[in-house]
Amino acid sequence: MTVELLPISAVDFAEFTQAFNLAYSDYYVAISMSVPAFRALFERDDIDPDASVAAVDAGRIVGTGLLGIRGQDGWIGGMGVIPGRRRQGIGRAMMEHLIGQARARALRRLDLEVIEANRGAQALYRALGFENRRFLLVLERTPDRVPDILPQCPLGEMDAMSVLDQYDAFHPVPNCWQRARSSLRAMATSLHSWTLNGEDGLQSYALGYADSSALRLIDLAAAPGKDAARSAACLLAALHRTYPGAHASSYNVADNDPVLPAFEALGYTVNFRQIEMRLEL
Repeated sequence: MTVELLPISAVDFAEFTQAFNLAYSDYYVAISMSVPAFRALFERDDIDPDASVAAVDAGRIVGTGLLGIRGQDGWIGGMGVIPGRRRQGIGRAMMEHLIGQARARALRRLDLEVIEANRGAQALYRALGFENRRFLLVLERTPDRVPDILPQCPLGEMDAMSVLDQYDAFHPVPNCWQRARSSLRAMATSLHSWTLNGEDGLQSYALGYADSSALRLIDLAAAPGKDAARSAACLLAALHRTYPGAHASSYNVADNDPVLPAFEALGYTVNFRQIEMRLEL
């Protein structure tokens, strides 16, 4: 293989973005990023351009791979090879390069997500030592009547950054990389925040975007305890009563998240699943 592996910082970012979009143009879920949106993703998810990789052949970028770094933890995302250049060992070479970059930086572990249907990628990651950790669910809800069993609860509002001060306490089960506190804080100024308050203060919160046609939940969490799922369900019910015609979605909710039953109680269904995998270094 004559492909050269270069850090993203050594290639033209617009060309890298174009290659990324081409690599994902026929993926299970098509992804297309503008240059500004891609730069924002790098900031939000702590992508290191010097540790990330572009596979280059005869001056053309044919593969992309991102490495996010937070302390001693790492995350691999954006792994893709353009159509016509797949099954030539480029993906494996990029993965081995990123693992080497992680080890050179003394990271303790690497996480990644792979769509459940992508058997080939799963096999590659397992061959490189990654192990399944949990399922991450992509949830959707079509507009429907809220069950009467859920009480009417007033929605409160709080600054998103203030809500995120409660993040650690409200997440006994950690979110995935792209929904971790660091990523949420980077998005906070553009997120709407809804809260449910009780006698003891904040009981549950949701962060996301909403209008009359769409409700996208970026994070849903509740104070830990036996009533966490019900508190989250009451908040969701209030949201869907406020936006009755909105198609709702939430991305990469862990299958062991304490508030998952709240989504189920409001009629959310699984659109598809990703597998979160981990490599201990």
